[in-house]
Amino acid sequence: MNSGIYTFKLAPDWKLINQLSVIDRFGGSWSAIERRERQTLRQLKSIATVRSIGASTRIEGSKMTDDEVGVLISNLEISKLEERDQQEVAGYFEALDLISASYRDIEITEGNLKNLHKLLLKYSEKDAWHTGAYKQVSNEVEARGADGSKTTIFKTTEPGLATEEAMRNLLEWYKTDKEAHPLVSVATFVYDFLSIHPFQDGNGRLSRLLATLLLLRQGYTWIEYVSFEHEIESRKSDYYRVLMNCQRQRPGEDIHEWVQFFLDCLVSIQGLLMKKLDTQQDASGMSPRERKIYQFIDNHPGSRSGEIAEKLGIPLPTIKRLLTDMVTSKLLQKHGTGAGTNYSVEELLSVKKDLLMKFTDAERSRKFILKKSSSFIQIKRIILSPKFDWVNPDEWVARLTRDGLYLQVSISTSKGSLYTQSYTLSGFNNPYLFNPVFTLAQPVSIPASLTGDTLFEADYPLNLTVELMGSAEQFSFEVFSVYDEG
Repeated sequence: MNSGIYTFKLAPDWKLINQLSVIDRFGGSWSAIERRERQTLRQLKSIATVRSIGASTRIEGSKMTDDEVGVLISNLEISKLEERDQQEVAGYFEALDLISASYRDIEITEGNLKNLHKLLLKYSEKDAWHTGAYKQVSNEVEARGADGSKTTIFKTTEPGLATEEAMRNLLEWYKTDKEAHPLVSVATFVYDFLSIHPFQDGNGRLSRLLATLLLLRQGYTWIEYVSFEHEIESRKSDYYRVLMNCQRQRPGEDIHEWVQFFLDCLVSIQGLLMKKLDTQQDASGMSPRERKIYQFIDNHPGSRSGEIAEKLGIPLPTIKRLLTDMVTSKLLQKHGTGAGTNYSVEELLSVKKDLLMKFTDAERSRKFILKKSSSFIQIKRIILSPKFDWVNPDEWVARLTRDGLYLQVSISTSKGSLYTQSYTLSGFNNPYLFNPVFTLAQPVSIPASLTGDTLFEADYPLNLTVELMGSAEQFSFEVFSVYDEG
């Protein structure tokens, strides 16, 4: 079965599916990590910014080290930018800083891309004649060797009307496409942008800035705390090789190798980010058991000591002692007294986004307590991870139908009323051959989707159960549900 995206071919396979699942699973737990590691993340963002600027400009030939980049951007207001490398670093810093501060407001439009290009080359005197405008002279993508030699990677779109039309088509596709997984869309956009090479110079640097911008706008906010550009720099030879391999087939090329390379870079830097966080946690003085307790309560606010001991496999007396110590240290908050004593990391005064429920054959249900009328759970994405090898993309759809998988949501009120609703997983699916990830067109909002406006404050707290059910004894998938909680 042929399959494609935009004007390209993209054959589905298990590795690509797995990469998408790994990245999205990480994203599902990121909000909790972000709340817990605020101070650490501020430090990591500062480090990542320097590494990103240094790496992205070095890919294009700059000789500045990360240390030199750090000194320059720390003294940017008083620095005289006489050398080209310094000018490129300063421009990249200001463009990246703008994206970090305002990505929610930067729509993916022709005007905004041109403005970013103008900012990127703001300090480059030799580029003043073409900043913020599409190219008027043919350009080629070239790789620079250590000895200064140049190798042509691929031909680019002709200047003038051809470039203008290619960019309009790309922007229109990205704006209107609703089927592709967001990560596949981002990878495709970056690839075609590089292929078109719409500006006279700065296209490589701008493509990496756009990758960050697109990922941030798609909700992958962890990208700010680790350097995507540094990962590309460390794989520079593969980066050019993959681009060259795909470009040889242009037009209508198969971009599977590029998308897989792009996703593999993201998986790699996710792992680096978690290692850095683990290192910071080890230095924070929190013991391994305290971290496990903290993480469990962060994802299950309102947990009681007995439940924590059972789920984590830690003796109850030890749990009680550690909970007391963590409350004293202001790591946790204690609520209630006696048998009703429970714990939380913080009061649920704000919405926690992109949390993750995992359902397996061994663990088919999740329980929550909605404490007050403003509390809610909103399921917005379903991720299926097939437990079988497949070749034809129809196979996992057939398994999903055969298993008859559905989520059953049950709510019991403090007065004993019971509400139940089922949601068939295949009913969420808008079939797209590249991955079994369903973004719900209409999120399931709980309790509203079950009870409407029939509940009052006196009905709270609500006991909520979300359970994966089906007609098969053993399911063919592990199921992940991305949700917001408030």
